[in-house]
Amino acid sequence: MLVMNTTLHTKNYNAYQPNMLLDFSLSFEKDIAHDDICRTVIEVAEGINVAKYVDFSNRNSYGYDGLMMFKILILAKSLFGYCSTRRLADLCKTDIRFMFIAGNQHPSHMAFERFISNDLTMPVEDLFYEVNKYIDSMITVNTDVLCIDGTKYEANANKNTFIWRKNTLRNRMKRWKKSICNINKINKFLERENVSLRYSLLKEPSIDYLLNISDRLEEYMKDNHIEFVHGKGKRKNEIQKLYDELKENAMKLWEYSIHLDMLGNRNSCSKTDVDATFMHMKYDYYNHTNVFKPGYNIQTGVSDGFIRNIYISSDSNDLKTYIPFMEKYKQAYGVLPSKTPADAGYGSYDNYKYCKENNIELYMKYSGYYKEKEKTTEKNKFQTRHLKKDENNNYICPAGHMFELEKETIDKRSLYPKVNKKLVNHHCQGCPMKSKCTRSAKGRTITCCEELEAFHEEVKRNVQSEEGIKLMYQRSNEAEGTFGDLKQNQGYNRLRRRGESGVKLEIYMIAIGQNIRKYHRRKIENRKKAEKLLSVLN
Repeated sequence: MLVMNTTLHTKNYNAYQPNMLLDFSLSFEKDIAHDDICRTVIEVAEGINVAKYVDFSNRNSYGYDGLMMFKILILAKSLFGYCSTRRLADLCKTDIRFMFIAGNQHPSHMAFERFISNDLTMPVEDLFYEVNKYIDSMITVNTDVLCIDGTKYEANANKNTFIWRKNTLRNRMKRWKKSICNINKINKFLERENVSLRYSLLKEPSIDYLLNISDRLEEYMKDNHIEFVHGKGKRKNEIQKLYDELKENAMKLWEYSIHLDMLGNRNSCSKTDVDATFMHMKYDYYNHTNVFKPGYNIQTGVSDGFIRNIYISSDSNDLKTYIPFMEKYKQAYGVLPSKTPADAGYGSYDNYKYCKENNIELYMKYSGYYKEKEKTTEKNKFQTRHLKKDENNNYICPAGHMFELEKETIDKRSLYPKVNKKLVNHHCQGCPMKSKCTRSAKGRTITCCEELEAFHEEVKRNVQSEEGIKLMYQRSNEAEGTFGDLKQNQGYNRLRRRGESGVKLEIYMIAIGQNIRKYHRRKIENRKKAEKLLSVLN
């Protein structure tokens, strides 16, 4: 028998058992700090006319007050950036600020989702501009300078859902060739069966034509008492095999036509998020290489730290986004800024021409801006950007010979027609530098646009001036800093909603929260400065 000896260790102590009454009566004025962002959110939400854009009259019996839901949403965006609906529901139960706004009600996560989807999806853009106009009326915001930058956000799309235009077109033509062979077999079968019917061969794919043939084949099988058989151990008739192959080709062509409709004028898209386009991202979680991922190109314009404008594009290049971005800004505020500092991704002939027409100073660098600043060496002295010019603005080759005009052409492919000059050097034959300069037997040729070169010279003067250096520093601090704050500090580096409307809703709501947070800080700073000034005067 096993005997266990146990020793009891006891310790004398006084148990801490508080016996006091707790005061659970809460007061907004007493328990919420006067410099808390919650007060600023309530001020902004009640200062703009939300009812102008959101219909609060059509509330169900289980619905909550729309203004209350809007306040909760923008408070969460101001505090956390992105906030899920489930976290919103928890905050209304645990955070005293959300509890006061909600009036001690506890909306579920689906209540927030219904409000966002049904009431905020359409007017969120107008609400964003209304918030900005309210901020303009309360504090001084320098809107003469609009710092522009863009970033690519990864879409909420599944892996391996690629649709490529070239692959779709190639597979579509392959499938159509199979369909032509199938129609030839059908014609031979009808000829053997002494049926006086032949189907023509079309050059272009036509789904309706294939379906029409399949309907005729069904009638033929029905008239000749040929039954459709399926499964193991069943031997198909020859005409049924041709019919099944024809149906399969028609369905595949129909699938490719749907893919082309989804693509529109793009070269790629995703099956799970049709509006997303495949772009190069800085990080790839597929296989840690720089392959394409579905995403959106988000353009923002920042003035004095506030996000003034947003443009969501499916184009991975920033060049074509500048003009629609500025037109959207003009439509929202009625005026355009006088300066729009941006990086080299926006420097193009069309964008410079647009700026000149709208009295916007050129502070957008261009591709090759830093290459031109490189020292001329034996390797790069033959490049066009390093060729010298004489007093008449004529290009001079490294051997000292002048380029002559061969012809002028007008490029009308872009928004503004551009005059290009083709210059040729007739002194290349026998030149000792020809092997390093050109491989052409006719001589070195270059194409240039004098108006674009004049724009480049103006950009260099503006950017390298004292004001230009300050503006470029301001752009990197404000425009790029806004994305850095969202991605790094708030962890918002990937989209959660799908579709262009869902992405727009998500981005605009986060921008509203970002601007309110900035406005709150500016308001507190102004208040402290005023108090300090009063103390000095007294």
